[in-house]
Amino acid sequence: MTEPSPAPASPERNRATLAIFAVAFAAIAAVLYVKAGTPGKKAESAADRAACAASAKIAAAAEPLARGEVAAMAIARQPEPMQDVSFNGPDGKPVTLAAFKGRTILLNLWATWCVPCRSEMPALDRLQQAAGSDRFEVVAVNVDTSRLDRPKALLDEIGARTLRFYSDPKADIFFQMRQNGKVLGLPTTFLIDPAGCQIGLLSGPAAWDSAEAKALVAAAVSAAAP
Repeated sequence: MTEPSPAPASPERNRATLAIFAVAFAAIAAVLYVKAGTPGKKAESAADRAACAASAKIAAAAEPLARGEVAAMAIARQPEPMQDVSFNGPDGKPVTLAAFKGRTILLNLWATWCVPCRSEMPALDRLQQAAGSDRFEVVAVNVDTSRLDRPKALLDEIGARTLRFYSDPKADIFFQMRQNGKVLGLPTTFLIDPAGCQIGLLSGPAAWDSAEAKALVAAAVSAAAP
């Protein structure tokens, strides 16, 4: 004899079963989220907040000027310390980001294979020419990992005269910052205050020689003055 097939579950029973699985899945996901934290970001500590407490004034001065050609710059509501990465200075010797403390800097990551990077290098050079001083510098770090003659050749080609040549032929600075969720692609530019705290972040190119960019930089430098 053929055994009778079991009666199909009712819609109400199916919905109840799905609801139980959904609740269980949500609970497991919540536990994993708490344990793992947000991928690519480090937890902000009380020490971080204290280190950059005074930087909030600079961010507040810069925020209304992030408009026009630099409207894409995200100004930090609560500035936090930049990680102390290392790259090569103009003399080819290693230098850390901490070495720039005491000055406002515009840290730009670029590569010759990045078309938007190439197009904004002349503007960065003009910004350095107009605003560079003992209180401000454009720190453009090249992250090419091959054909290392190309970056300097490009700067010569565009007639860059004021940018100092910083480089990281292993692109460690790019990968470290990407791991921490700071960088998604190139170019990426950070506005960093004299305390080494991140004031602003702009992903993508910008007209750095524009009136808006110069005003933003000037406001940040002025607000950082003792």
